[in-house]
Amino acid sequence: MAACQQDGASAIDRYEEALNRVRKFVTDEQLLLNFPVEVRFTAPDDIPLSTASGRASAYIAIHVFQKMEYDRYFRGVEAIMNDYGGRPHWGKLHFQSAETLAPRYPEWDRFQAVRRRLDPEGRFANAYTRRLFGS
Repeated sequence: MAACQQDGASAIDRYEEALNRVRKFVTDEQLLLNFPVEVRFTAPDDIPLSTASGRASAYIAIHVFQKMEYDRYFRGVEAIMNDYGGRPHWGKLHFQSAETLAPRYPEWDRFQAVRRRLDPEGRFANAYTRRLFGS
């Protein structure tokens, strides 16, 4: 999940704090990790639902091997990233909703307008997209 600016500090300034919180969470919960934690940085872009839309971003990505228990780990790390306005990778499992996502994207309303224009009857919507983007 990409972390955002908060309290005047950029994501790049805050990634170490967030990463240390993830490390503490893993230790406190006695989770056995079987995959490395990925950290990377990107420049801002102007793509409406990009994790880097309108801001430089620091990513802390977590993974587990297929069929491994993930729920406690993913939910715990996502809760930490929520404190930083984290934006999930759209192709990865996350627990966000339209209510939690909308304030994190400066172009959310623009995206929604395009979505309504291209699919006014919601033919391409399903339970998952309704959770992510609203009705």
